[in-house]
Amino acid sequence: LGLVQQHDQSFEAIHVSAAWGKVAKMPGAGQRGEEGVVLQLLQVLTRAKMQELGARELANVAFSMAMLNGSGRMVVDDELVGELQARATATAGDFNPQHVAMLMSALAKMGITPYAGLVEAMPARGGPREGE
Repeated sequence: LGLVQQHDQSFEAIHVSAAWGKVAKMPGAGQRGEEGVVLQLLQVLTRAKMQELGARELANVAFSMAMLNGSGRMVVDDELVGELQARATATAGDFNPQHVAMLMSALAKMGITPYAGLVEAMPARGGPREGE
């Protein structure tokens, strides 16, 4: 948690994604003051790096958010999830089957209906579409 706070200015998209995953796997994340501050910081960092997040990072962030929400450690930020969906729609051609499954599963676990445009944009089997 200290690393997120110390190095947030130098985080790249992969670091944001990895930090979400680490916090989600920590027992009790979000329950104590420091973890709550880190979750807020991660939300800010995610928004700041949104245009750099690729398919893997988007799927990992959404999956981690779903884990935190499912355990009652974080309330879903609907606006942030909407931004993730918009970015995923824009980069849908880069998603492989695992990324598609993780993202859709995460949305379902958070009780969020995927945007129609997101579902339509996702390749049926993941990965680049034929001819691209």
